[in-house]
Amino acid sequence: MLNPANLFRMMTEMIFVLLGCVLIGLGLTNRYMFNPRSPAWLGLGVVLVYWGARAWMKTTRAARTNDRMVARVSGASLVLVGFLMLGLVAVEYRWVGPVLAIAGGVLAVRGLAGAILSLRMD
Repeated sequence: MLNPANLFRMMTEMIFVLLGCVLIGLGLTNRYMFNPRSPAWLGLGVVLVYWGARAWMKTTRAARTNDRMVARVSGASLVLVGFLMLGLVAVEYRWVGPVLAIAGGVLAVRGLAGAILSLRMD
């Protein structure tokens, strides 16, 4: 029987899958209503990199193997998405959509991997 903590983690990871699907849709349709070179967008990229690095560093305190793997996957994916968001400043405007779609794909894969790892029985 799964414990409530693992089920809650699985639901949280499904939110990342949905967020990734929204970013993929926005990136492929090029219907985003924001300026990717704004300071707020840069701030979001920095926050994501910090949040991911912090999640990655928590892996040393995780006791079980599944918890450690979930933390590593989530940390690495957030750092990657943060760098993609920071990279939007440097790319040409026509490449903003594909970069957003790639970031959404990373989040969707992270969510699926995290949900599968959180449902594994120990």
